Amino acid sequence: MFRNVSPESVGVKSENVLEYIKYLERRGIVMHSIIMMRGNDIFAEYYYKPFDKDFVHRQYSQTKSYVSVAIGLLEEEGKLKLSDTIASHFPERIDKELSPFLKEQTIEDMLKMETAASYPNWFTSGDPDRVHMYFNNGAGLHPSGTLWWYDSTGSHVLGALVEKLTGKNLLDYLKEKLFNKMGTFSTAEILKTPNGEAWGDSALLCTPRDMLSFARFVMNYGTWENERLMNEAYLRKATSKLSDNNLEGFTACDSHGYGYQIWRTEQNGFAFLGMGGQDTVCVPEKDIILVYNGDNQGYPEARNITMNGFFDIIVNNLSDSKLHENKEAEKRLQEATENLSLAYLKNGVESSFKNEVNGKVFLAKENPMGIKKFALVFTSEDEGVFKYENRQGEKEIKFGIGKNVFGKFPELGYSNEIGGVRTTNGFMYNCAASLIFSEEKKIKLKVQIIDKYFGNFTATFAYKNNSCAVRMIKTAEDFLEKYHGELYSEWEEII
Repeated sequence: MFRNVSPESVGVKSENVLEYIKYLERRGIVMHSIIMMRGNDIFAEYYYKPFDKDFVHRQYSQTKSYVSVAIGLLEEEGKLKLSDTIASHFPERIDKELSPFLKEQTIEDMLKMETAASYPNWFTSGDPDRVHMYFNNGAGLHPSGTLWWYDSTGSHVLGALVEKLTGKNLLDYLKEKLFNKMGTFSTAEILKTPNGEAWGDSALLCTPRDMLSFARFVMNYGTWENERLMNEAYLRKATSKLSDNNLEGFTACDSHGYGYQIWRTEQNGFAFLGMGGQDTVCVPEKDIILVYNGDNQGYPEARNITMNGFFDIIVNNLSDSKLHENKEAEKRLQEATENLSLAYLKNGVESSFKNEVNGKVFLAKENPMGIKKFALVFTSEDEGVFKYENRQGEKEIKFGIGKNVFGKFPELGYSNEIGGVRTTNGFMYNCAASLIFSEEKKIKLKVQIIDKYFGNFTATFAYKNNSCAVRMIKTAEDFLEKYHGELYSEWEEII
C-alpha cells in the first residue's frame, strides 16, 4: 500500500525533517506520533514511546470528517439529499414545536457548521439521547445557513442519521463501504454515547496509518489503488471553502475556511482536526500529507505552531524532483529520532530542599479537590511517589524526576466505552507522570492520561516555612474535575 523511503527520494531534505522534529520539541509540543508522506511514499514516520504504529489512538473531533464522508456516501446511494431538513429525519425524537430557524436547518447547513442550534453541555444535561437533546433543549439563535458556528453536537446528530438510515454502526458502515476494501481500519473502534449511538463527533479510535489511508483516499477524491469507491464531486466540494470561519479577523492555521466538516488550510490545502492535536493536513497541489497525534490540551497555540512549522519548514522547501541522497544527513536524522519518547517535565534545578520535604505529610484545608492530606516521597534519585488522600480514599501516583514513569491513574469512576457513563468496576486510565524542582522550594508535577481518553494536569507545590500552597490546573473533557483548583496546607508529620 505505502512504502517507506528516504526524504531525498521525494524531494525533501533530511535536514528539514530533523529541523521540524527539533522545532516541535523546542516549542514544547507533546507528540505521540508523526507521519509525512508524498505521493504514496512515507518519508518520515516516528512514534514517541510508549506509543507505536499499532496504538489505536482517540481522534476526537477528527471523527467529524469521517461522518462527512459517510453522509456523502448516503447521498450517493440516494438515501438522503443535502437539502433535506435534519428535523424531517427525526420526527420521533422531537417533543415540541421547533423554532423556525432550527426547523429549516438542512443537512448541508450542518455539514458547513452554519447551524441555528445552541444546546447545553450534554455531559451534564441529564439526557442520554444527544439527538433528543439537540432538538428539544437547543435554541435557534439565528437562521441556519448564515453564520459559521462550531456545532459539535450537530456533528453527532449527522452520525446518528447515518446509523438510522443504514441500520448499522457508523464505523461498520464506513468499513463496509470503504475501509474493508482498502484493507485499513481493521483494529479501529468507536466509543458510544449513553443511548448506544456511535459518538460521532469525537470518539473514533484508529492507528496513524489508518489516518494516513483516509487522507490519501480523500486527497484522491474517492479512489483507492485506481478503484473508485466514492463519487469525486462530493469530496471535491467537501474539501473546498464553503463557509468563512474567520470570524475573529486573524489568520490562524484553521481560519482559511470550512467545507463539509473539513477545515481549509493555507496553500489551498485542507485538514481533519481533533482536540489536543489529532490532525491530518493535506496539500493536494504538492501531493503531501502530514498526520500526527498528541495531547496539547491546555496549549492553545500548539496547532498553529505544528501546522505553520510544517508549511514553513517542509512544504515551502519541497523540490519538484528527487534530491541527491545525503547519507550523512539521513544518519543524523535516524540517530535523533530512534529514541523519541513522550514529553516530560525537564530543565529542573538541583535543590537541597528535596531531602527536607521528602516524606513530610501536609494536612490540607478545605479545598475544591477534596484533598485531605498529601506527601511527596522520593524513593530514589530519579523516582518518587505522590501520596494523597481525597474523597475516594488513599491514592498514589508514581513519578519520574526529569523523566516519565508510567502506571495507572488512581482515580475511579471515569468513562470507558460509553462517554459520560462513569465506570464502577475499578477501571483506571493509563498515565505518565514526571516531576521537577522548578525553584529551590517549588515543585512541579505533570500527569498525562494516555488511554482512550486523553487529558493532563499540572500541580505546583510552593513551600514556605511549614506550609505548602498547591495549585492544580487540568485540561480534559469530562474528567479530572477533582484535580483542578488551589489548596493551602500545613506540615503534620513524617511518614
